[in-house]
Amino acid sequence: MTSKLSLLLLLLSSSCMVSTLSRVYLTPDGGYKGIVVRIDKDVNQDHCHEIIKNIKSLFTAGSPILHSALSGRAYFSRVTIIVPSSWSEEKCSNAITTPTGNTPYKSTDILITPGTGLAGSIPYTVQSKQCGEQGEKIIFTEHFFTAWNTTSTRWGQPAKLLVKEWAKYRYGVFDEFGFSGDRFYPNYFKSGGSIYPTGTTNAMLTGSWIYKNGSSLCDPTADQCYFRPEGPNKQITCSLNYVPFLATVTGWCDKDHAKSEIGPGKHNVLCQGRSVPDVIFAHSDFKTRTQRSVRLSQELVPVFDIVRQPLPKYVLLIETSRAMSRSWKWVRKATQNLIKYELPDNTEVAIVTFSSEAVVTHNLTPLTSERVRARLADTIPDSHNRLSRTDDRCVICAVKVAMDQVLRNREAGGHLIILTHGDKRTLSEDDEEILSEYDKYYNVRVSSVLLPMPGEAPLSYYNTIATHSGGRSRSLDLSASKMETLAALIDSLVEIIGVDTPDPSDLPVTVHHQAITRSQSWSSEGQFFIDRMLGRDTVFGIFVEDDEDHQIKSVKFTDEEGSVFGPYTKMSSILDGINLKTINFPLGEKTPFDEGVVSGSSWRYHISWYKDTAQIQSIARVRSRQRDSSPANNLEIISWTNYDSSSLSISPSSSPLTIYTQVTMGGRGVVEARVSLSLQILHSNGTRSLLTEGFPLQMTDDGFGDVDLVSGDGIYSRHLTIYPSPGRYIFTITVTDNNNTAYVHTVGGAMDTHPQDLPVTVCCGSSIEVPASQRQATTRFIRTAAGPVVDIVSIEMDRDIFPPATIGDLGVTYGGDEQELIASWTAPGGDYNDGEVSGYHLVYSASIDSLLQPVSEDRELIVISRRDRAGVRVDHAFHAEGVQGDLYVGIRAEDDSGNLGRISNLVSVNIPRNAVNTPTSHQP
Repeated sequence: MTSKLSLLLLLLSSSCMVSTLSRVYLTPDGGYKGIVVRIDKDVNQDHCHEIIKNIKSLFTAGSPILHSALSGRAYFSRVTIIVPSSWSEEKCSNAITTPTGNTPYKSTDILITPGTGLAGSIPYTVQSKQCGEQGEKIIFTEHFFTAWNTTSTRWGQPAKLLVKEWAKYRYGVFDEFGFSGDRFYPNYFKSGGSIYPTGTTNAMLTGSWIYKNGSSLCDPTADQCYFRPEGPNKQITCSLNYVPFLATVTGWCDKDHAKSEIGPGKHNVLCQGRSVPDVIFAHSDFKTRTQRSVRLSQELVPVFDIVRQPLPKYVLLIETSRAMSRSWKWVRKATQNLIKYELPDNTEVAIVTFSSEAVVTHNLTPLTSERVRARLADTIPDSHNRLSRTDDRCVICAVKVAMDQVLRNREAGGHLIILTHGDKRTLSEDDEEILSEYDKYYNVRVSSVLLPMPGEAPLSYYNTIATHSGGRSRSLDLSASKMETLAALIDSLVEIIGVDTPDPSDLPVTVHHQAITRSQSWSSEGQFFIDRMLGRDTVFGIFVEDDEDHQIKSVKFTDEEGSVFGPYTKMSSILDGINLKTINFPLGEKTPFDEGVVSGSSWRYHISWYKDTAQIQSIARVRSRQRDSSPANNLEIISWTNYDSSSLSISPSSSPLTIYTQVTMGGRGVVEARVSLSLQILHSNGTRSLLTEGFPLQMTDDGFGDVDLVSGDGIYSRHLTIYPSPGRYIFTITVTDNNNTAYVHTVGGAMDTHPQDLPVTVCCGSSIEVPASQRQATTRFIRTAAGPVVDIVSIEMDRDIFPPATIGDLGVTYGGDEQELIASWTAPGGDYNDGEVSGYHLVYSASIDSLLQPVSEDRELIVISRRDRAGVRVDHAFHAEGVQGDLYVGIRAEDDSGNLGRISNLVSVNIPRNAVNTPTSHQP
């Protein structure tokens, strides 16, 4: 792959963020510290005092409940409450401080949001990963805290809800009940001719089946019904993940205490029969921790820190060694562009330059005017002749100067942006330890833009520290053209400030990037699309090597209706400082791309050049900002992986690398979008390759549980099963409206109207269903965003370790005339959804719980040998002779290595009592 193409993946960047790692940890005495509760900036400040008061009540009451449920192993010890930067002490009636050393503020464990969420006012946990893996965050709504009495009346003791959601978030357990109409986790099951509610308890729960309107006598086998517990139910002592509203429930049911059949609850299915205590006590928090004596209640009261979200303070650490002379011109232009044009007003910026030693070129200065911006930008050395005469590059020197001289006692919000070669000479192992300590104690972000020499790979630690601190690390290819290098530098810096800028939606989105190599052709053409969410301050520009002798004769545009604008012959000099020529539109004439009537349409452009036989490389680029300042109309893309570390070894004992992408518009999940994953590998010798065979991969939002947990939540998932070689794996995500089928839930719509007096949440099983009347089309859009960057250190793949994916659409019918069961499903691949399977294990039993256990004697097995490629529709019939009554059927796919996928969705079939023969199997 050419270096030009390799950089294209980096340059086409949208508003994309990567999750920041949680800083929660367990102290030797069992106290959880580092818990961050963040109040969203759109929450009403008038409710500040009430919200903070009830957050304190929630954790204070929840701490002894957690301690008791975990048999004395843990409690809540210290909680940091982050209020928006604009909130005042007067409104909050609390002292609000600035985060100091060791006060976490970058991550979010619990988020307080305005309005209602997926589950109404009840809290819920965003979980994308598998059993035993930590969730993304816990969501509480503003209403939960401002209507405290209603909350308690409706859902029971709020502190129990906190403990329930904490267990899901921290330990990777799930709800222990089913959901009405759910394919994977139905809220009822049949056993011995009776119908029972799905749920984990230690004894039979009394109650009745109701309709959504609250009326009784609902039949769950025929209608959408909900089981409402009724009466005291004093015999029930567990489980918190099912009936926390019962006064007698104090913990979770283990295998010895749960009743014999609990049904296909979400936890039971996803954790393959393991109990919640089994999963919790296998967590790393408790591997060396044993049951301890119960503490006195007053000793379990957590400490609360109330701090204001700090505004970012950017410190640019720029290498000025002799080795930077080759790329210095473009480094200078890109950093000056960041200061002059990209950073928001009043942002504080400092500059530190370094080679063998470091010096503060300019201390922290707020960008209050264009004059201040220009003066600060001009402090960057204007020529490579002013660089050091040595090749020394002491990054840690610059870091120490930044921390000791620039950020001392002002570390909160600190963000170090390092521009360096990034090779092994820049940091020693001791230096890395020092930098990690700065991150650990002061919570500064560390980002980097690396410019390794051709034939060299960057030091992987830069990506490690960026991942851990919530920053970004981007590596550029200096063998690319000069304009590609400049554009990559500019876009990398914009992406980096996007992680903590107060209003990331105000950053420009690159909607078009096309390299132009002109040797003989006197014209160039291209097209771009501006969706309806964009269309403010749109800039069409051309990067040219010589901003004076740019050779641009004219540019004209044609919209999708055929209207022509231009040709425009006058180019502006405003952005000559970054070699970007833009159009000097006539006075009084509006930029055509920002006209409301044409927003959300395609454009074609035609560039005419002056006759020149010299080969000149240019780049046509279009950037646009969000049209509407309202967050309800802004598209956001967040990506992460299933690993906390950015440096991995792939082996038979490790889980495959899994990539997740959340697409939201105004905080609402974008459903039925098309999300594609591209992969570029940076090898140890500095070369790059873009994988094409089988790529781009399509990410799924199917809710099958392997790998995607909930369909319709806007989180798309994909296992990576292809690892050609060790190296830096750079992912790029492309999201489109999928031919105008993508939609979100309408603002203010009541998606999950709760049945009357039902204290069990109805959200969210394997899917979130949005009624057609409450769907808002996103209209056309396409965004390409930089995804996670992972260093694959080693690959040990001496055998096939990836099983087939879970089958999620099994259907089974009984053919009475032929006395046979007819099963149909979509084949997965041999490696999850890639390749082909070699056969299937079809299982059936009268006991649904026996099918959920990895091993059980209380079920029958039919082995089916047939090869199917992923995506093929399969039909298979087998005789059900000798089997009578209610029956549950499931299926697992098998690959050539004998790896078995997880059990499919389970289907209930009733076999008439007159079937008396021996079951056999055949294919139609």
